[in-house]
This record gives sequence, structure tokens and C-alpha cells, in this order.
Amino acid sequence: MKRHLFLTERPQPIPRWVEAFPDALLICGQGVGTTDPAILAESSIIWLHVTGDDRAVSSWVGTIKTVSQNAPIVVLSNVPEDDQGLAALAAGASGYCSALTLPAVLHQVASVVEHGGIWVGPRLIRRLMQGLATHGNEAAEPALDKLSLRERQVAEAVARGSTNKEIARVMGITERTVKAHLSAAFEKLGVRDRMQLSLLVNRVEDSTQAPQKIPA
Repeated sequence: MKRHLFLTERPQPIPRWVEAFPDALLICGQGVGTTDPAILAESSIIWLHVTGDDRAVSSWVGTIKTVSQNAPIVVLSNVPEDDQGLAALAAGASGYCSALTLPAVLHQVASVVEHGGIWVGPRLIRRLMQGLATHGNEAAEPALDKLSLRERQVAEAVARGSTNKEIARVMGITERTVKAHLSAAFEKLGVRDRMQLSLLVNRVEDSTQAPQKIPA
């Protein structure tokens, strides 16, 4: 049975994590960087407690992402900052919140990311939306020139928040074809997932490049 996994360099976990998920697996101390990949792959959600700068956070998220298969990653920060949150999302995280988030809210975060959603705080949401508004009337992201017409249409639809089913209906193609176009776009643009693609298309991903490229 898959369990929540908390990774932290603290000698002890924050009590709120244990209160929220009593059955979670907790890996604490300096050994978190050598966590068994099998443990990561068998986790339902991976909660990363970070204390480093944006680039260090991005690198850690990217490394975990390459071996965690489909497990969503939520970054927990002692002092949440917009730039660090953007770096975490750009590297493939599904959520970003305070390490001191209340147990009830942690359950909400878990529910959202388990269903494929993204969890960030209201301030970061406003910054993302401001980025969309700022670039909404400008020329399209130059990197999209690498894509075919169909791949570009799918990428732009994803960046607007459309699901594969919605894209398939509008474009008159199957969901399998949408997924194929999306996978090709991931490969050509060097991104990992829908969030990273959306940040690139909307030109919000301005501070961090993914440390590695993996197949969609």
C-alpha cells in the first residue's frame, strides 16, 4: 500500500505533518539525499521540506521527479517565497506551501495533487495570473516555433488550462492523439509536465531550467 513520504533534513519531522498523516513514512536528517529510489517510486505523495536557494530546490525536485514515477511532489518551505515556488513548479512539483501548514489544509493539498491539480498560495497565483496578463498581447513564446501546428495548438490549449478531453473535442481528434502531440511538445521543448509547459508558454518560467530532461 502506498504511503505519504516526508523528506526533511531536520532531525525530527514537524509535528503537524505527523498529525495530518500518522501513517506517513518519515525520512529525516542528512541521509535524505540518498533515499532509496524504490521508496520514492512507491509513495503516494512525496513531501519535500526545503531550506536551500531556488536553484538547489529546483535541482532536488528534478532529481526526485526522475525516479518517483507518477508520485506528485509537494514542496514545503519554512519561508515560502514566490521565486522559490516558481522554481519548484518549473522543476515539476505539483504543490508549494508552508512547512507549517495546518493538518486540515495539508489534507486539502493532498486531495488536490492526487487528482492531478496544482496547489500554490494565493500570492503566487496572483503572480502567475499577472504574468499571463502581461504577456497576453505579446508575440508567442519563440520556443514554440520548434513545434508543428498541431503540437503548438495543443501546447497553447494546455497553457490555458484545458484538459486532454476538452482539447480533443475542440480539435476534433482523439484523446490519444492529443497525448501524442503533448508528448512530442514535451520532448521538443525540454519540459516534464503540463505545469512546466504552461509556465514556458506563458513566459512565467524565468528563473530556472530543469536539471534533466525525461520523456513525457
